[in-house]
Amino acid sequence: MPSEPSDLDRPSVRRQFDRRAGGIDPGDFLLREVERRMLERLELVKLQPTRILDVGCGLGDGLRRLRGRWPQAEAIGVDLSPRRAARAAALDRPQDAGWALGLARRLAGRAPGAPLGRYLAGDAHRLPIASGTVDLVWSSLAFHWFDDPPAALAEWYRVLRPGGLLMFSALGVDSLAELRAAGVPTPALPDLHDVGDALVGAGFAEPVMDAERLAVTWTDPVRMLADLRALGGDARRGRRRGLATPSARDRALAGLADRLRAGDPSAPLSVRFELVYGHAWIGGRKRREDGWAPIEFRAARPRGPAT
Repeated sequence: MPSEPSDLDRPSVRRQFDRRAGGIDPGDFLLREVERRMLERLELVKLQPTRILDVGCGLGDGLRRLRGRWPQAEAIGVDLSPRRAARAAALDRPQDAGWALGLARRLAGRAPGAPLGRYLAGDAHRLPIASGTVDLVWSSLAFHWFDDPPAALAEWYRVLRPGGLLMFSALGVDSLAELRAAGVPTPALPDLHDVGDALVGAGFAEPVMDAERLAVTWTDPVRMLADLRALGGDARRGRRRGLATPSARDRALAGLADRLRAGDPSAPLSVRFELVYGHAWIGGRKRREDGWAPIEFRAARPRGPAT
């Protein structure tokens, strides 16, 4: 990973998402689309997990989709925002679940009234999960909010069992380039190649990284700003503090729209996202938590008589 320290402020990241815990985000369209594409990739993997962990689970939609695929598996969601974790648990109550999820719970042998998933407020850099107890770590569009990515990767490695799978996505370094060109400051985003190297350094086997680009357009700059803020807002330590007046905000937004349209008032407002996907496995033997790798010595078989 880059040697420069992250410009993210972890308490501000938590507050940004705490504020959005009351319902479905306006930016939900991008989260659901990325989850759909991740699930398509998962169809190519032969895995029967007994325990699934969603890191950065948000309101629990991704974890519910995973449970629909593996209803027998124990499902745990962890989110930095306590309010979002609590909201996900409330949405996951059996009485609020649809018929199909209720059936999945019964098929899984869970007692009536038992929750469909378990949701915890916790830090991805220090997961509240025992070591070597998870078969699948899933994380959708959360990695770019980690201010210490190597520590988060080390935690993913720690909680996975030998033979377990990591699958995640993030916004890549080329995302929001139009906003930066227009003078809007954005947090530093991860580079695909750096993440791949960091996976190897963390001990993962057979890491695969790929990326695709998705352009999103708006006609209304106010809606565009609302959608972009719903994806997390500005949680940089060096961000501008204080509130702008409505007139100053309107002038700034109008100026941004003009720059994005490049002088053509009829042009749509377009912003590109680089979607980075990664998956990697845990080998048959894991490194110990002190960093050493176990080595097993076996006695050689005795040779038969020479002929």
